[in-house]
Amino acid sequence: MKKLFTISLMIVMVMMLFLSASFAEEIKFSLSWAPAWDEAHGLTQAGIQANEKIKELSNGKIEFEFFPGGQLGNEREVFESIQLGTIDAAFMSSPVVSGFSDVLDGFDTPYICDNDMDLYQEIVNSGIGDTMFKKLREETGVVGLSYLINPGRDFYLNVPFNSLEDAKGVKIRSMESPVHLETYKALGFNPTPLPYSEVYQAAKTGVVDGFEDVSVSVRSQKNYEVAKHIVISGHLTAAPVFIMSIDAWDKLNEEEKSWMKEAAIVAQTATKVTYQAETEKTYAFMKEQGLTITQIDMAKAKKLVEPVVEMISGKSANVKEVVDYFKNYREKIGR
Repeated sequence: MKKLFTISLMIVMVMMLFLSASFAEEIKFSLSWAPAWDEAHGLTQAGIQANEKIKELSNGKIEFEFFPGGQLGNEREVFESIQLGTIDAAFMSSPVVSGFSDVLDGFDTPYICDNDMDLYQEIVNSGIGDTMFKKLREETGVVGLSYLINPGRDFYLNVPFNSLEDAKGVKIRSMESPVHLETYKALGFNPTPLPYSEVYQAAKTGVVDGFEDVSVSVRSQKNYEVAKHIVISGHLTAAPVFIMSIDAWDKLNEEEKSWMKEAAIVAQTATKVTYQAETEKTYAFMKEQGLTITQIDMAKAKKLVEPVVEMISGKSANVKEVVDYFKNYREKIGR
C-alpha cells in the first residue's frame, strides 16, 4: 500500500511539473496604439487579426493584450517604454520614431505612392522595408515587424478652403516631424506641433484652425465634431509600423519569431483592407454631419512639396535611400 501511494505521488508530481512547464510557455504581450478602439478602424482590425493569427499558430500559447486609445501613454512615451522593455509591442506612427532615428522618415515623404495602398504594400515588402528595419534595430534597439498601410491624410479645417492660396496663415496641427512640418510650410500652412490627444480641444478653442489626419481616425476619435470643412489631400500617410521590444522578441524561439512575423503581415493586410472598405463610407458620414468636402489641387500640391523631398533627402542618407528606392521601383513597373 505504501509503495502504491509513493508511485501515485510521483505520478502526481510529474503531472504537476508537466503542467507547470506548459503554463510557463504561455506568453501574453501588451500591444498599444493611439486611436480609440473602433472595429471599423484599420489599427483595431490589425490588432484583432494579428492576435487571431498568433494564437492559431501557437495553439493559444502566445497572444496580445490590447491597450488602444493611448492607455499606456502618448506615442513618444510608448516608444521609449518599448526601448526599455516595459511595453512589449505597438502600432506606431513613423513621425514619432523620427524623434529617435530618421530611418523611417523616407516612407512618410509626401505623395510617395500617390495614395495607392496596394502599391505601397508591394514596395515595402520588396526588400527596402527589411533593410530599414535592420537599421531601426541598430539605432534604437527596437524590432520592426511590419509596415502597416495607411491611406493618405486629409485636412480638417474651421476656415473656408477653396484652393491652396487659402492655406496662407492657416494654423494647422502637425506631428513633430521635420517631414510633416516642412510639407505644411511648403503648402502654405502655419504648422503647429501638438500631441494627438490635444487635437480636439485645440481645434475647439481656436488654438489651431484645423488639423490633418486619416479620415477613419477622425471619425473614431470624433474629431469631426470640431471641424467644418474637409480637404481631401492624401499628402502624407504617417507610415505606421508594427514594432516590438527586444526583451519581448527574445522571449520567442526561432519558430515563434517566424509565427510573429507572419502575424505581423496579417496585421499589415488588415489595415489596408479595412481602410479601403471604410474611407469612402467615412467621407459620406462626414457629409451627413454637415462638413463640406473639397479636393486639393493634387498636381499643384505635388509640385510645391518637391523641394521638401529634395531637401530632406539631401540631409539624410536614410531618407534618400528610401525615396530613391520607391522612385526606381515605380519607374521600373510603370506606376
